[in-house]
Amino acid sequence: MTRVLGRSIDPIIREQCPHILCLEDDVTSIIRLDAVEDGRPLGPRIPFVAESEGVPVAHGDLMARSWMGDETGRLVDVRWEPGHSEAARLVVEAAIAAARPGDVLNAATNAEIHPDPSERVAVFESGGFTLWQEKEGFRWADEGQDLPVPQRITARPLSEVGAGRFAAALAACSADTLDRIDRDAITAMTPSAWAQAFLDASQDSTWLLAEEAEGTAVGLVSVGEFDPGVGTITYIAVLPGQRGRGYVDELLKLANRTARELGFRAMLSDTDVLNTPMQLAFHRNGHSAQATAWHKWMHQRAV
Repeated sequence: MTRVLGRSIDPIIREQCPHILCLEDDVTSIIRLDAVEDGRPLGPRIPFVAESEGVPVAHGDLMARSWMGDETGRLVDVRWEPGHSEAARLVVEAAIAAARPGDVLNAATNAEIHPDPSERVAVFESGGFTLWQEKEGFRWADEGQDLPVPQRITARPLSEVGAGRFAAALAACSADTLDRIDRDAITAMTPSAWAQAFLDASQDSTWLLAEEAEGTAVGLVSVGEFDPGVGTITYIAVLPGQRGRGYVDELLKLANRTARELGFRAMLSDTDVLNTPMQLAFHRNGHSAQATAWHKWMHQRAV
């Protein structure tokens, strides 16, 4: 355990983060606890606690993996009591100092989860994090309405198509993606490696390959569980050569019907705010941004 109290800041932290300041009256201490391995999907974590006059006012973790569970970065998380955002800033700075040189750190903010998202964004940006991606949430509800049947495609599950062909289709679909985080991961891993990793991480989802009548693949969609009774579109994409022909609407019709078949009463999905075509397609097919507070900001910084 390492304690950083008042102005007696650990020399390593001071060297890497010279702008760390104690709070007024030197009453805030940052405590780095021993690493914890508790089976979380993001791997072992280094916990931090900020205390004010001996009372914990902020907590944080430096995770071993990124928010997606891969090794392309490390997630920094922080929680704090109302009125103690400055203590949260110190926790973030201590987490940065604990990272290895060359590490890429990422941080997540969600308007549905965090009570003051603008304050949380400010905490991370004060620590040198920059906006990586912003995503808008969409909610679809199954209220017993008639669900249109896709007329131009048929669907086959991954088990019938085969893992090899499905991974190749996913890699091809990822070309020129408008999702900024996916694009960065694909660049770092290669499309084929990314596609296989994504499939491996989404084995519990129902993956469907959409084909025209003569068997030509046009796109794919995956529906999985988000919460009990609530599904999510894990992935949806049209193959590059088939874009601009309305197949995204066919895929969303397929997703809606698949969600009902799987027993989901609703779906919560999101897309990059820069992906205007996908946002419009969601709206056309009964997915509403106004029906959910879900809105995410992803930040990152290098050490």
